[in-house]
Amino acid sequence: MGSQTQEYRDGILAAWQGEQWGKAFFDLLAEAADDAEHRAKWQVLADLEQATGDRLAPLVAEDAQSPAEERPSLDAAAAAYAQLPHADAMRQMMTILDPAIERFRRLLDIAPEVDRETVQLLVDHEVALKEFAEQELAGETTSLDPVRAVIARARNAA
Repeated sequence: MGSQTQEYRDGILAAWQGEQWGKAFFDLLAEAADDAEHRAKWQVLADLEQATGDRLAPLVAEDAQSPAEERPSLDAAAAAYAQLPHADAMRQMMTILDPAIERFRRLLDIAPEVDRETVQLLVDHEVALKEFAEQELAGETTSLDPVRAVIARARNAA
């Protein structure tokens, strides 16, 4: 890992930690959901975070024990989010996805060749979340298709 920049290592670690947080967040939303359809969708998003985090894990290796970057309190964030009407939750999700996509594209630009496929998956997982939210807002019944495609890629390439 010696040839990798500290910026890259820090970015990958933060992304991996974000996937851990995201999985726990979506799990909590699934548990809190009264609507079975929404519960199932939150669970698929938790699966996406798990699959992406699993793919990133080998890239963080010894860095995995580093302190996590500051994130909102998981319980408080999930509780607040769970109170939102579904459309508002989707709009709220959209506000964080573009900055994440840009951050991960910058990581892709500096990724060593050996890591590029995994980092591309990281970018694609955020894009899939955005497509999911957009399709949910549009009332599309295939909103999980982009998410499931990234999960399949993550698990098949592992």
